[in-house]
Amino acid sequence: MQKKYLMLCALLSLFLCLLSSVAFAATNEPPKPLRLARVPLVIRAYSADAEVEDIIENRLDLALHVPLNDTMHYVEEIPQSEVEAALNDVLADLKTKHRRVKMKDAMQPLAEKLDADLVVCPVLTTYYEYIYYGGGGWSWDSHDSMILDSGASVELDGYDRIAQENFSQSASRYYHEGFHPTGRACMLAKDALESLVTETDINKRVMRPVRAAAGSLPEGAVSEAD
Repeated sequence: MQKKYLMLCALLSLFLCLLSSVAFAATNEPPKPLRLARVPLVIRAYSADAEVEDIIENRLDLALHVPLNDTMHYVEEIPQSEVEAALNDVLADLKTKHRRVKMKDAMQPLAEKLDADLVVCPVLTTYYEYIYYGGGGWSWDSHDSMILDSGASVELDGYDRIAQENFSQSASRYYHEGFHPTGRACMLAKDALESLVTETDINKRVMRPVRAAAGSLPEGAVSEAD
C-alpha cells in the first residue's frame, strides 16, 4: 500500500514538473522575428552604372547586418521578388490617386501589404560624371588641366512599424575640380548614403530584436534614438 502511495506521489510530482515546464515554455517563447522588406536600389537618375549600384547595396548590407541571425533568427528578410511585386502593386494603386507619386509615400502601404516591421528603400535621384580637358569652358580652370565635374543625390526612404514612423532623408554631393578618385560620382553617392544611414538610424531599428533578447530593451519598445 505504501509503495503504491509513493509511486502515485512520484507520478504526481513528475506530472506537475512537466506541466510547469510547458507553462514556462509557453510564457517564454522566443519573440517573432522582425520582418524586413528591403527594396532594391531604385534609380530615378538619368543614368547610373553597376559600380554605384554595388556600392549602395553593399553599404546597406552592412547597415542592416544582424550578427548571428542565421542561428538566432532575429530578422526575417522578405524575399526580394515578393518585395518588388508588392511595390509595383502599391505604386500602381497610388498612381490612380495622385498625379506624381514619391517613393516615400509608398513605404507604409508597402509595409502593410507585406506585413513588414521595417521597410528600407534607397533611391538614386541624381548621378552624373563628366571629364573636361583644357578647362572645359570654365574660365577659372587652367587650359591644360583635366577637370572632373560630377554629382550624386541619394534618398533613403522607409517605414518603421514599431515606431509607427515614415522616414525619408536625402543628401547630395557635388565635385568640380582637378580629377581625383574621391570626386567620382560613385564615391559621392557613397558619401551621401553614409550620412543617410546615420540620420535614419536603420541599424538601430533592425537591431531591436537583438537588444530585446539581451534584455536591454523591452520587446516592442522604441529606443530613445528612434
